[in-house]
Amino acid sequence: MRLEQEFQVAVPADRVWAFLLDVPTMAACIPGASNVTQTGDNSYDAVVKTKIGPVTANFGCKIVVLDLNEATHSGAVEVSGRDGRIGGGVKARMDMTMTEAAGETSVRIVTDVDVLGKIGQYGHGMIAKRADAMFDDFVACARARLT
Repeated sequence: MRLEQEFQVAVPADRVWAFLLDVPTMAACIPGASNVTQTGDNSYDAVVKTKIGPVTANFGCKIVVLDLNEATHSGAVEVSGRDGRIGGGVKARMDMTMTEAAGETSVRIVTDVDVLGKIGQYGHGMIAKRADAMFDDFVACARARLT
């Protein structure tokens, strides 16, 4: 499944870039994220608890930051997670690009995601709806922290 999301914030791109690359701080804006710990130069472990349909999942996630280009404010993140209780999992790659104009930064995130197991049975519509709601909550938090 492919998700394309975008938001704008009225601060320079360098500031948004620094916020998004500070994974523990940025993760505080992800609904249900907790226990973020750095495990390597560009890798992290985290737990993400979310409800999709009637199922609540606690994903133990591995996050790897890839392909960073500070000059163009672009990069990618790979996330993989499993919930041992329900036997579901998620694998995603998020590609991010930023552009700045007139002191406002636009952040575009394109995500290719595979949802496996019981949660994957709920269909793309329900999963996309939950992803959009989580993204909206993330954006509101990020804007509050950045402005």
